[in-house]
Amino acid sequence: MAIDDDIKVDVGVLKSQVATLTQLCGKMDTIIEKLVDQHDRHIAKVYVDMESRRRETDADIKEIHDRIDIVLDKMQASELRIMDEIKNLRGIIQNHQTSEKRQLDAILQWKWFITGGVLVLSWLLSHVNFDTIVKILH
Repeated sequence: MAIDDDIKVDVGVLKSQVATLTQLCGKMDTIIEKLVDQHDRHIAKVYVDMESRRRETDADIKEIHDRIDIVLDKMQASELRIMDEIKNLRGIIQNHQTSEKRQLDAILQWKWFITGGVLVLSWLLSHVNFDTIVKILH
């Protein structure tokens, strides 16, 4: 009977070890479930963070696009003002050139008038006696 007793003892030890292993497996299942839940929460948080960052990126891109549009609008307005100023300056320059041309033409006209007068006076002085001129002036 010693073998039966040894077998009974071994079966009893095995039963207690199986119970301990079952208890450990139950605890491991609980730990695994907690880890899976924690993992799922982390994954959910990662997805939420990714979505939040995507929205921020989209908002940043929209803001940059809006700023670019504003800068382009300002550049176009500046270009129009510059073109208007160039046209205005062109008109002022043309008016100035026209005025200078008139003044130069008047100076040239007086120059030729005086030159003609000097020529006439010179011819008269060379062909007329001084006494005759004095008689005419008196």
